[in-house]
Amino acid sequence: MSRLLQKRHCGMDLPGSPGCRKKPAMKPRLGLPTDVDPITHVILSAMPQDPAWVYRFPYRREYPQDHYKYTRMLFEYFLDPAYDDWVVMVIEDALESGRATEIVAFGVFNVSFRNKRAHGPGYQAQDRKSHFLCRNWADASRRRLDAFTHEQVEAYKRFFEPIGPEQIHLQILATLPAFQRRGHGSSICKWAMSLARDENLKDISVMASPMGHELYNWLGFQRVGEFPIRVPDEEVELTLVAMMYDPGA
Repeated sequence: MSRLLQKRHCGMDLPGSPGCRKKPAMKPRLGLPTDVDPITHVILSAMPQDPAWVYRFPYRREYPQDHYKYTRMLFEYFLDPAYDDWVVMVIEDALESGRATEIVAFGVFNVSFRNKRAHGPGYQAQDRKSHFLCRNWADASRRRLDAFTHEQVEAYKRFFEPIGPEQIHLQILATLPAFQRRGHGSSICKWAMSLARDENLKDISVMASPMGHELYNWLGFQRVGEFPIRVPDEEVELTLVAMMYDPGA
């Protein structure tokens, strides 16, 4: 592998790239409500690297209090045990041996297949984000948020809904910049891949941003389509890639 390609792979936290990790990635654990502050720190530190985050929150620097408040609120919902359609898996690590560990990476997964199995076809999936997405976020572009949500919903219907309820959806994956290249993102994805195999699910789906596409490809996810996101009178456009992992392949 060339040094340039190795550097590119390391930046994406790809498993198996020589020279990328200083030590093996830690094992994921279930995120708890008490983890909300360190998880908020991870996402606010990591996601400015992600074009999809930058696209939706162009005013985050002008309104940092709003950006923190509503991001934290989102993860309060994700971590609330009452909303068990979702699960958050976290990884703790330390920069140096002997130092206290901290949450450095996490993934958010839709695991509503469990409730759909338990309650049957009439089960209505939980939508915790609807509690506060109607608010006027000063840090976000309302029109871009609406376009982003609409296009993701339509893409899910087109690419993944026909598969049925027996699937996991990866919603968010993030690692603190100082802890990237250690395989933490890969370990979190592999947790879900193992769950999908154990539960005999049909797939894991993800709407991959430019930041994550290569990692998912490395892990064996297949590209099933792509879709643009654009507000009609704006020149700025974001393209996401719909990808899936087949546990039986």
